[in-house]
Amino acid sequence: MSVVTNIQQLKTELPFKIAVAAGKIPGWRWFRKFGMNDSVGTSAAEDCWPPGTVRVLPSSAYVASLSSDDVNDNGVTPSTGALTVTVEGLDSAYVEVSEVVTLNGTNAVSTTQTFLRLNRMSVTTAGTSERNEGNISATLNGVVQAYIEGLEGQTHQTLYTVPAGHTWIINDYHIKVGRMAGNTDAQVSGQVKPFGGAWRFISDIYVYGPDEWHAFDSVSVIPAKSEVRVQINSSGATELSAVAAGYLVDNNYL
Repeated sequence: MSVVTNIQQLKTELPFKIAVAAGKIPGWRWFRKFGMNDSVGTSAAEDCWPPGTVRVLPSSAYVASLSSDDVNDNGVTPSTGALTVTVEGLDSAYVEVSEVVTLNGTNAVSTTQTFLRLNRMSVTTAGTSERNEGNISATLNGVVQAYIEGLEGQTHQTLYTVPAGHTWIINDYHIKVGRMAGNTDAQVSGQVKPFGGAWRFISDIYVYGPDEWHAFDSVSVIPAKSEVRVQINSSGATELSAVAAGYLVDNNYL
């Protein structure tokens, strides 16, 4: 096997997805949202995120308030759990913003940045356990918008708002539904709400018992400021995981 000596040639011959993920294509980012609802009930539709509710989005930007349900997630008096968390979201103009927040255990701490949307949180630094020991929640105006389950290090929520000036091209979509007792079924829907518009289904899948569904190269183009969510409506208690992945593209490069 010959040794590659022309690195520039190798870069140009990379598969497009890998080239994007490696930052070789200007204006393009490989982007993935994944989530889990591990306690799906039977009374109403639920979003694909750990709280198991339908997330209520704010109409204005607010400072985010973060707290854990474990005192060891504390960077003020450094302890064994999570010390700092990175909050990623959108400001009032739908522009991407982020902030690193120092946790204070079960005491709420606020960001200085205001957020209209919270798209992701992740544990940035931790103590000797090297992870968050409790569940960490972030609220806007008192309503939970992002949630990190204990020990998991980042949000697991297939919920997203596309930033201003960008387009999300989804070309990989995967859902998995867990066991259901008896003669029960579930409806799993991928939904989009364009800016100023109404929610509509862009995928609608019925599953019976444990099931898995994966769509490769089934492309959905989601414009700027659109809301995206995956929901489940089930007649039996179960679990849901969902992944939506593709390219987040600066509109100047489309």
